[in-house]
Amino acid sequence: MKMILALIKLSRYKEYTFFVTVTTLLGIASAQGQIGWQFAGVWVANWLAVMFAFMINDVEDAADDALNPSKINRNPVSAGQISRRAATIASFVVAALSALIYYSLGYWPFILGTISLFLGFVYSWSKIRLKTMAFLDMASHCMMLAGLQFLPGYMAFDNRPDNFYWLFPFTFVTAISLYGELFNELRDLDGDLKAGLRHTAATIGPRLTYWLMLLVLAVGAYCGFVTIFLLGLIPTWVVILLISGALVLNIRPVYYARRKHNMIALQESFQKPLEIAAAFALSVQFAAPWAWAILGPWAVLLWNMLPF
Repeated sequence: MKMILALIKLSRYKEYTFFVTVTTLLGIASAQGQIGWQFAGVWVANWLAVMFAFMINDVEDAADDALNPSKINRNPVSAGQISRRAATIASFVVAALSALIYYSLGYWPFILGTISLFLGFVYSWSKIRLKTMAFLDMASHCMMLAGLQFLPGYMAFDNRPDNFYWLFPFTFVTAISLYGELFNELRDLDGDLKAGLRHTAATIGPRLTYWLMLLVLAVGAYCGFVTIFLLGLIPTWVVILLISGALVLNIRPVYYARRKHNMIALQESFQKPLEIAAAFALSVQFAAPWAWAILGPWAVLLWNMLPF
């Protein structure tokens, strides 16, 4: 039982499940896909690929986390709840399952999924560690945690890479992911400089990082506008559902963040509720027509049987 709990903790599934849902479903929507085995398969494959990236990150960072009081207990390997060997084996089992599902989805999902798994490994692997290399950290992060979930979702339903209908929504999700990476680097900059890390923010400094972050956010906002309002990939009712859900979910965290007068905490408070609202709204976009196709005829029949 302790081993199972340690593996669940190692997976850190709460940190990415909603965002993986958003990026995957946007890819499927771009290809005009529908609920079916490919829908479920590509979501599970993407989820496992990101899980592998998080798991192998904790394995590779275990020695450093053991020296950090704020991280030692978060990482089950550094906390001694699971051995490094067992955690490594579990990580690659997850990667193998992900690759197997990608393979069942076709040529392009398998190729893209394999690249995603490879990036997830070298991003943290101590002999390469892309996350400590300026600019490569940005590129690998936004592809590993956004672009390479979107593209398999798209290619599972439309395997024509020369059909550039996916370009704006792809740029939208990768830009938002890149904004998040730069935001995190800027937030943790003081501690990372003391630790000797040389990622993008540490290399170009906080001022340039801030302006680069705003530029990336502007590109993402523009591509999001094109995706939603010009390409029409997300119906208006889904956008309304997303905004309504985000507003409701943000009331409590924004209230507490404002009381602390912390702008970073205020911005962070928007992120998770927005992910949850977007994942829910996009899920309903696919689930509602699917449910109506199954239950609709029965609902009409029951309605016609009513005595009034």
